[in-house]
Amino acid sequence: MKEWSKNKPGVVFFFVVWFILSISFIGNFFGTGLWNGWFDGFQKDSSAIVEKTAYCKNKYDYKGPLIAADSKDYNKIMMSQDCNPSQVKPYVSQYGLQARVIAGLSPNDASKIPAYIKRVSIFLAVLTAFLLALVVQKIRALFGGITASVFVVMLAFSPWIAGYARNIYWIEPMLIAPFVISFVGYQYFKKSKKLWLFYIIESVAMFLKLLNGYEYVSTIAISVLVPIIFFELVHKNVKIINLWKQAAPVFAATVVAFFGAYWVNFVSLTDYYGSSDKAANAINARASDRGISGIRSMRAYAVGNFKILRPETYNFINQLVNLDNMANNSGKTYKYIIVNVVNYLLLPAITLPVHINGMFGEFIQSILFWTILGYLIILSSRKIIGKKYSRPFLWSMNFSVIGAFCWLALMPGHALPHAHINGIIFYIPLLLFVYVLIGLWADYVVKRTVKYE
Repeated sequence: MKEWSKNKPGVVFFFVVWFILSISFIGNFFGTGLWNGWFDGFQKDSSAIVEKTAYCKNKYDYKGPLIAADSKDYNKIMMSQDCNPSQVKPYVSQYGLQARVIAGLSPNDASKIPAYIKRVSIFLAVLTAFLLALVVQKIRALFGGITASVFVVMLAFSPWIAGYARNIYWIEPMLIAPFVISFVGYQYFKKSKKLWLFYIIESVAMFLKLLNGYEYVSTIAISVLVPIIFFELVHKNVKIINLWKQAAPVFAATVVAFFGAYWVNFVSLTDYYGSSDKAANAINARASDRGISGIRSMRAYAVGNFKILRPETYNFINQLVNLDNMANNSGKTYKYIIVNVVNYLLLPAITLPVHINGMFGEFIQSILFWTILGYLIILSSRKIIGKKYSRPFLWSMNFSVIGAFCWLALMPGHALPHAHINGIIFYIPLLLFVYVLIGLWADYVVKRTVKYE
């Protein structure tokens, strides 16, 4: 009973946080999003892959994810319940574990599938909220209730976290699970001298994520490393280069997970096609499109996405440099890359409940603004975050920045057309650390104000 009384505040805090984040992720309670209707329509085209697989699970030879055979009629085909074999084809670039599991458990009665899909979406949103509530609980243990509370508020207004949470294709719990395991569990596993188990668990978590798609693998791998760097630098004056001993097993776990997921997909497609060469070509062709070789065919998306996602900034820059002329894919490649980088930096980290017009409004909500603010808190005063945490936060931020941009650099063929979804890479874990720093600043201000009253 005494133990329960002692832990009760923490338990209550956890469930309150879980509830707040759940209502944010399930129904957009706090109204986050880039425009009206953004949340409800977020990535329905990707969810349609899983839904189509569910509707057609007993009507097609391939048991994995299905996609429209003709991209021109994508929405017409994917948004219908029709399972004409000539209109769909295997989505071979990944194993599609999410589609296989969700479709496999779906009701055979097609009329019941929409309600089933809604329940799955709610479950994923609640699970995402649960994992982030664990992160909040760890932050509370490290830095106190004020910091943790500010962190929750920032999360609730984060559009990409909320948008992904209930998507049945992207499976956000698997995107963030490797980071959550590292941030919440690394200290425990090290103290109990079971780091070997920690790396095995991380490898399994990444393997399961990669069975759903290889997107963001480099970012996710670094998201595992960042908490390790943070905790290793606390109380230690170790050189950052000496942390290669911790980085090496993370790299090894990632390699095992990646090639494991690749092999599972390869075996599945070999069985389907009856040819290992055809299976390998099918997988590698998609990777080629998303890599360096895909720049030329994808670069014009940089202009179109910028115009849609950051219209005020686009109009401002268009007065100085004629971006409209670049929309026909006739400019120099480096210009498209610059436009793309600017677009990513100005994507919203949060969406404020009060609308602020113009380029200024876009900037103060942007990833760039909040990242700069995070660095300023680290560099301006050690009183805010404490002497022992200054260096850990600085290097954690540095590696988090690398983690975000490494995916954009490695897979420009994916980065150029997908700015409308890739904002998520800045949360695993760059912006999460920024939110902690904002919370520490708020904690410092509150305590200083109380002290002088």
